[in-house]
Amino acid sequence: MEQMYSLKSVAKLLDVSVRTVRRLIHRNNIITYTVSSRMRIKESDLKTLSVKNIKVSDIHLVI
Repeated sequence: MEQMYSLKSVAKLLDVSVRTVRRLIHRNNIITYTVSSRMRIKESDLKTLSVKNIKVSDIHLVI
């Protein structure tokens, strides 16, 4: 099974705030999954995010 991360873990990996992660989710840049009523993000979706080359202006913070 693929590794899944919490929003807090994703924020640490990307060196951004949890709020920024939520912005990315809201703008459909990150796909989320609900596991036991908790939002989780797959490792492969994070890799896809880094491949997309999101602009700073898209999230208003540097990733």
